[in-house]
Amino acid sequence: MISIAISSIIILYILLILMFWLGWEKAQPCPLADNDEPKVSIVVAVRNEEESIADLIDDISKQNYSSELLELIIIDDHSEDNTAALIRELTNSTSLNIRFKSLDKGSGKKDAISAGIELASNEYILTTDGDCRVPQDWVASMVRCFVNPEIQFVSGPVKLYPQDTFFQRLQAIEFSSLITSGAATLTLGWPTMANAANMAFRKSTYNEAKVDSKEIASGDDVFLLHSISQRYKNGYTFCRDENAIVTTSSSASLQSFYQQRKRWSGKWQHYNDMPTVLLAAFVFLVNITLLSVPILVFGDYVSWELAINLFVVKMLFEFWFLREGQKFFKTTFLLHEFIILAIIYPAYVTIMALAGLIGSYQWKGRSTQ
Repeated sequence: MISIAISSIIILYILLILMFWLGWEKAQPCPLADNDEPKVSIVVAVRNEEESIADLIDDISKQNYSSELLELIIIDDHSEDNTAALIRELTNSTSLNIRFKSLDKGSGKKDAISAGIELASNEYILTTDGDCRVPQDWVASMVRCFVNPEIQFVSGPVKLYPQDTFFQRLQAIEFSSLITSGAATLTLGWPTMANAANMAFRKSTYNEAKVDSKEIASGDDVFLLHSISQRYKNGYTFCRDENAIVTTSSSASLQSFYQQRKRWSGKWQHYNDMPTVLLAAFVFLVNITLLSVPILVFGDYVSWELAINLFVVKMLFEFWFLREGQKFFKTTFLLHEFIILAIIYPAYVTIMALAGLIGSYQWKGRSTQ
């Protein structure tokens, strides 16, 4: 009976991967626009980004998009380094329209994004992070999705860089699985995940969507996606365009990685979108089941042969799906790296799911609930 239950869970998980693959294959670049380019506001929340903000500003100033149609809004979330002074200096040395403001009410990334959107003078909003790099066609690729008047929200691709060390490559594999899975579910009409490092939306829709939710009022990415999807059945899309790939920094240490993932996992308990909650619960069930298999084997409840076969089949399907995503992101990973990640992943998911339920986390040198 236990063997049948475990086998059923893994089979359902494999079917889920196949569904993700169908969704990922369905995702396409947004069509070219025949009309004039719209005005766009780019909102960036920063905290202690003195080492990276200059590169982002330089990237945005080099966009293949009419500069007079762009405004860059940077909100400083109480930086403790030279970020604010550096931004003011760069504002005076570039032709890019930069509007800079220090956050005076509230604190945290969510409040900063909300303040930036309120300050924006244009209908179309793009968001990214202060430690990101954006390609020259980023704005054009994302904004053209709004050619379809039904579209209210666009989720864009993000990848991690650098990928020099073993730890960084493991992060990249795991992160790409989140991006491709989120893209797949969104394309299938089941929006679950988005990342504020690369997303776009209409300001009027944001103001409408944030009314009913405390989380949305703070400008959070996933809650905004869920709120919009509940109001606009076909109002969201994923921009599967290589020219729209935003690059963000991988965590430099295990501690910073843990704090980041704890911050992410803490959101799940606040979701009111039932399909997303069910997906999170099922993924947790799969991984807690895999963790329990060795105990069940030693207790003679499950055979070694069945346990190994199920793990190998599961791993092969995961490897295949991740490789499809890697083709798009033009990154590679070695088989042994994937195998190591597959072995430790059940424990990782279980630990992070539980960690997200308790205590505070550290973000940019600040302890946050």
